[in-house]
Order: sequence, then structure tokens, then C-alpha cells
Amino acid sequence: MSAAVRPPWMIRTRSMQFVALVVAFVAFSAAVASGATYGADDAASRYFKSTQGNAGLDAVMITITSMGDVITMFIFGTIITIIRRTRKTGMIFLIALVVIVVLVMYMKPLVGREIPPYTFEPALELPKDFSIENDSLAPFAAGFSYPSGHAARATALAFIIGFAVYNKSRKAGYAVWAFPIIIGITRLYLLQHYPTDIIGGFLFGGIVSVVLANAMKLDQPFFMSRFKGKEDPPSQASGNL
Repeated sequence: MSAAVRPPWMIRTRSMQFVALVVAFVAFSAAVASGATYGADDAASRYFKSTQGNAGLDAVMITITSMGDVITMFIFGTIITIIRRTRKTGMIFLIALVVIVVLVMYMKPLVGREIPPYTFEPALELPKDFSIENDSLAPFAAGFSYPSGHAARATALAFIIGFAVYNKSRKAGYAVWAFPIIIGITRLYLLQHYPTDIIGGFLFGGIVSVVLANAMKLDQPFFMSRFKGKEDPPSQASGNL
């Protein structure tokens, strides 16, 4: 991919932007762990608690937040990996998904921020045995909220998929970034996270995405010839991600 169409979020690991991203995440995490952000976070959670009671809005929020679940994203990543034209994009996304799930699971108890004490009470009748997916599937991390795994996974999706479509449509590439923002809002509305959990998830998802995108050369074509023993035609190789 030429520099002219390289998306602005596709930074190098050996760049000041990446260093700033890592420093911001570490500093932000330290502030959350110290409890310095609790007052503002609690006020935000109480506000979202006060907005509940609309069955239609509840349905929309639950539906959208489910798009950030691990299983949903894994299915999506598997589908685009099967498709030859998007195989490399799918492979990198699936690896990012696994890395984020594992690392977030261990970071949560390390930071020690407990989930908001307020309970989401839906105004609509949900199916029997239905439950909103916990941010972490591991029991030892289920009671902690920082950083948001949903926000981190959604950011990785926006980073990687946004890159894939940016080459064809810059507007579409930027539009994909609405996904992590919307997922973050749904997690706040459903009282699964504090605002700082969402921001921390955005930062962490960005860090993982930058590292994997550079290590796996997201900006270079995926040559099936490495496995088939013959070169792909240039016209096909240029279209693979």
C-alpha cells in the first residue's frame, strides 16, 4: 500500500505515536488503579442508570452490545478468514482477538477495578436464560471491569477492517471507527463498565492492533504462492489483504 492511501491509524511500532499510545495507557491504568477517577466514573454510571426504562432502547442496546461478544466476533473473523480475498485480514483479526481476550483477562484483577455496583433492569421481557455476556469469560476476572474487553475487541476490528476498506473508500474506512464508539456507549448504558474502562479498552485495543499489524505486515499482500509453490498473478496479489 502506498503512503498516499495509508490510513493515519496505521502507525509504526518504532514511532513516537506508538510510544505515546503506550505511555497514555500505562498512565491511564495507574490513575484508574489508584481510584483517582472513581468520582467521575460513578457519576456517569448513575446517569446511565437514570436513563433506563425504555424497552425499545433496551432492545437496541442489547442487540448492538452482543456484536462485541467474543463468540460473535470469532464467527465474523472465521468467515472473513475463509474468504480468500480477505484471508490475511481475517487471520490478523483472529489473532488480535485471542491476544486481547487473554491479556485483558489477566489485567483486570491486576488493576482491581470492580464492576459498577448498579444493576441493569431491562424494561422488556428477555428470553429465558438470556444474559448479557460478561466482559471476561474467566471466573477470576468476571468481577472486574478495567479495561473493557468489548471496547478493546471493537477497536481491533475497526483498526484492521478499517484498514482493509480504507484503500477502496476513505469514508468507509473512517466510518468503521463508529463501531467501537457505539459498543462503548452500549456497555455504559447496560452498566457493565465505567467510562474509563471504555477509554482504557480503546487504548489497549489500539496497542495490540498496531503491534500485530506491523509484525504480520498488514499493509502487504498475502501471497498464497508461499503455500502453493507458485507465484500469484500480480493483479490478484494486489487485491488480497
